Amino acid sequence: MPYCLECELNKMQQRILTEGLPVLILFEGSSGRAIGTVIKEFMRCLEPRGVIYTHFDPTEKETPRSMMDFLQRTPGKGQIGLFDRSWYSFMVERHHKIRDPDDLERMIDVSNGFERYLTMNGVLVIKIFLRATDSAVAKFGSQYGPRTPKISFLSMDHINPSKYKQIMFGQQVYERTDTEWAPWNKIMVRELGETFLDAAETIMRVIDERLNEKPPVSAPREIDRKFNNPREEAKFCGTCDHYEIIMNDLSEQLGVLQMDLSLSNRSLIVCFEGWDASGKGSCIKHFCHALNPRGYAVFQTKAPSQEELDHTYLWRFVKGIPKKGHIAVFDRTWYGRMLVEHIEGFCTEQEYGRSPIEINAFENMIVGDGTILLKFWLDITPEEQKKRFKKRMNDPLKQWKITDEDWRNRSKWKEYDAHVDAMLTSTNTETAPWVVVDANSKKHARIIVLQTIVDALKKELNK
Repeated sequence: MPYCLECELNKMQQRILTEGLPVLILFEGSSGRAIGTVIKEFMRCLEPRGVIYTHFDPTEKETPRSMMDFLQRTPGKGQIGLFDRSWYSFMVERHHKIRDPDDLERMIDVSNGFERYLTMNGVLVIKIFLRATDSAVAKFGSQYGPRTPKISFLSMDHINPSKYKQIMFGQQVYERTDTEWAPWNKIMVRELGETFLDAAETIMRVIDERLNEKPPVSAPREIDRKFNNPREEAKFCGTCDHYEIIMNDLSEQLGVLQMDLSLSNRSLIVCFEGWDASGKGSCIKHFCHALNPRGYAVFQTKAPSQEELDHTYLWRFVKGIPKKGHIAVFDRTWYGRMLVEHIEGFCTEQEYGRSPIEINAFENMIVGDGTILLKFWLDITPEEQKKRFKKRMNDPLKQWKITDEDWRNRSKWKEYDAHVDAMLTSTNTETAPWVVVDANSKKHARIIVLQTIVDALKKELNK
């Protein structure tokens, strides 16, 4: 029976679906026409309902959501994600504009960390580099289609080939991102049929190797507690003299600062974690009441949907990352993995053990793209929590806030307390430090939260 490449690709896609394997294939290279045409040929052989194609034009990408856009388009279980250019083209474009060696170093670290995160969470990352020499472009260029006018959104590329080659190879980006978990696969551009065959067979080989290998069994990773614990410095003695005057002043300042933020290239994320009944909702309400509703959104983290479970852990939080000038408020966050998910057995020991590394890398991406990130832990004593629980039970307007689940969680106070300490001491980074708030007094907690946000916005927007 003669060899049928399309048949083999269809078998491969069917097996990916059956095994529930998410596959991300990214194409890079100096010739946009070569990339676009090879991808087009590849997609002609696949069932389109199982493919997520994305073309990223790095000249159009803006902070502060650049890396989040890539994460948002990663495939779920059984899907194939095709990236027509990726964070590498974005890296080239950004470095060409900024020309800061330190920024390039950061982007290389972010790229390697991002690919490691995807790999460790089950995504097969296949990086195809189409290496086009000048002689090959001159000889075979017509086979890869006509040059599309730059003004058309169908234009294959806005990349400068010489600039791209200089940064990818002259700055050793290619070599330094050729990692064990996401190696590059170099395909030389030549006659179209041969180039496509090389790329397709390379992709099938890598997928076949992954599907046939047994996943390694590794010991759970110990949580690396290398940061100070801000809870140790917190004291439950907060006062709130002149509460109304202070809150009104802070609210007025927030209104002005929100306008300043809206005119900047920055955004703001405010994260709230804390004990049940610690006053997270109250702090969020008073913060948001000071803002123009056109410029903020509140996201409440609940149990993940099936679609969210089909993707990597951090995927579901990307939709909440704000665009420039906007504010996102998270009522509970990605730190659920380090608290309720581990305590209740919703994640494995391996997933829990590596969660600080992944979360720290995620927050580095957020902050590195220009977002101001604030993380609050609202701390109360067990006695104060019990008092608030009973008060809720006796208030007909607040009874809905207290459930059997809250009382059950309270019975695990010591276990949660230990997990909180582990979370803080492993994620209290210089880039994204924690602010521990004495929340035994709700009024005091609101003042601390609003004052911290005001101070952070003044500092960051004046940079």
